[in-house]
Amino acid sequence: MATTTKTARWEVRRRHPLIPIGVAVVGLAALVYGFEVPHRHRIEDNLTDRTKVALADAGIDATVRFTGRDGSVTVESQDQVEQARSITLGLDGVRVVKIDAPPKVEAPPQPVSVKLLLDAGKVVLTGAVPDESAHTALVDAAKAAFGADNVQDQVTVDAKRTAGSANLAALGGVVAALGKDTKVGVVDLTDGTVTLTGTVASQEIKDKAETAAKAVASTVRNQLVVGAAVAPEQVQTQLGALPTVEFENNSATLTAQGQAVVANVASILKTNPTVRVSIEGHTDSRGTPERNQVLSEARARTVLDTLIALGIAPDRLTSRGFGESQPKVPGTDDASNAINRRVEFIVQK
Repeated sequence: MATTTKTARWEVRRRHPLIPIGVAVVGLAALVYGFEVPHRHRIEDNLTDRTKVALADAGIDATVRFTGRDGSVTVESQDQVEQARSITLGLDGVRVVKIDAPPKVEAPPQPVSVKLLLDAGKVVLTGAVPDESAHTALVDAAKAAFGADNVQDQVTVDAKRTAGSANLAALGGVVAALGKDTKVGVVDLTDGTVTLTGTVASQEIKDKAETAAKAVASTVRNQLVVGAAVAPEQVQTQLGALPTVEFENNSATLTAQGQAVVANVASILKTNPTVRVSIEGHTDSRGTPERNQVLSEARARTVLDTLIALGIAPDRLTSRGFGESQPKVPGTDDASNAINRRVEFIVQK
């Protein structure tokens, strides 16, 4: 009987020694990715939200994006770049930040704008003139008319202003013509036109002031009123001729200029004791609408409280804030923003 022997051969295949290591590395990478990506997104979202809030609190409306801890911020104006950079880098967790803004457009030269506020023997100078010599001439003329101790100088020098054909030194003659007995008066030189508002004791004073104003500019609007009390429409004209009430940046605190203007409002209201006024606050469109609404209300309330402190009866005053909802002029450039940032006094009839 034949016997067949079958030999079973086992082939043992040895795995390459790097394969387990590769599997481990891939697994570890997957774990790291699964942890790190959501964590990084949380960091980015947190930094984005905190940056937006911090910038909005400073009145800066910006687009914010973070990749990791590196930020990219776009603001509306070149004037906001350095402030936005400082605020963002000051936040905990921010590593670097890039700030972008539209290129700055140089505004054309603006005409001289000066207002002289007369109030019971004193005069406050506000506005902007093109150079220091014009500034000195204006202040010296006012001091000659009213005395150095009775002149408050808040005029700024702005090289971008142009005097044109206006004779700034002659403004002192207008103040002298009105005289120290004028309880309330405003001499306003804007766009080459002198506008006179206020209450004077006689027609002679009114005529002298107009003659003096013609030495300043060829166009004169004489809205002075003779007598102790005037109609509500004329009071509205006087209030509307006052300079803008100024506040500290992003605040409801009055500047020295703002306090002087509010004091002039108080004098007008004291001269016209039956007039009631609504104080209406407005902001520009920088910042969030919600914050602008709160700021406008706070500024109007500050003016109301200041008038009460100056002796105006509370029942003659109300205050409201409109935020950015009622701009006076279109546009978001610095000049437009300055006009839209205002407090208005509306005579109630």
